[in-house]
Amino acid sequence: MVLGASGFIGGAIAIRLAAEGHQVGRPGRSEANLGDPQAMADAAAGFTHVVNAAGIVSPRAHPRALRWTHVAGMENLLNACRHSAVQRLVHMSCTDVTLSNQDRVHWDEQKSISGKPYGARACSLQLAEELALSASGLEVTSIRPTWVWGPGDVSRLPQLVREGLDGGIRLVGDGRNYLSTTYIDHVAQAALAALQAEQAPGRAFHVADATFQHARDFFSALSQALGLPKPRETTSLPLAWPMARLRGGGEELLQRGRSNLFDFSMAVGKLGYEPDVTMEDGLAALARWVEEQGGLEAVAALERPPPGASSVDAQVEAAGGD
Repeated sequence: MVLGASGFIGGAIAIRLAAEGHQVGRPGRSEANLGDPQAMADAAAGFTHVVNAAGIVSPRAHPRALRWTHVAGMENLLNACRHSAVQRLVHMSCTDVTLSNQDRVHWDEQKSISGKPYGARACSLQLAEELALSASGLEVTSIRPTWVWGPGDVSRLPQLVREGLDGGIRLVGDGRNYLSTTYIDHVAQAALAALQAEQAPGRAFHVADATFQHARDFFSALSQALGLPKPRETTSLPLAWPMARLRGGGEELLQRGRSNLFDFSMAVGKLGYEPDVTMEDGLAALARWVEEQGGLEAVAALERPPPGASSVDAQVEAAGGD
């Protein structure tokens, strides 16, 4: 079963599983409401392996929506897996579980920050991962990709395209901070490996592209491939940080403005992970997908407002209240 199969990451995983001959269940939102314990139990019935790719990408989402989707949703999913005798759960997390106002360069999975990660989304992701990896009676693996990109991106790409059309994708300062990225095929590859690898359970794995570069280089290459203007420099991180915190946009600023390079050698050694798509090939595939959608304006129109507090009202009611 793949939860979140209607989304960017979950959809890519489901397609790859089906292409390799696996029987894949893709329950819809009404069939697998993460906040509804009974719905989750019904959805998991009969499955031996589960991939949880359901989650909220936008850090601008309301904290209530984040808590119910990531934390309460994880608790319900774990209970459903145990009830249905699921053998293995692969949880799609991300490196934002260690997001903070510091550079994370050459970090492996053992590195951690002091205290909680910055922002409501990062905190909810960290807690969900902790719940998953500490679960008993179930084999659990957490996959932590970095900045995910590629064809099918309806999460971050619409916003980036809108910025590009409005004068250029915004860098933080001059964009000379390192930005670790993960092409969508590499995320799917890691998820499939985690479903089968003997050494996968009980661990979190970083996954990323083989090459690393400055943020300005990645966004410049992305802009050129899609026919957008060059990225534009903005206020430096030290100057922008106080105002971003006041406006509640600190997570996005840290994601783009702090250097991050993650060591994924454990995924190579224990999962057989091998990021084999080059940046050039990935950008070419992304450009073709954008054209298939109807062009840049059509992709920008895919941007959706972040989930508000009311987006989880049905989940809260089904669970008996906050």
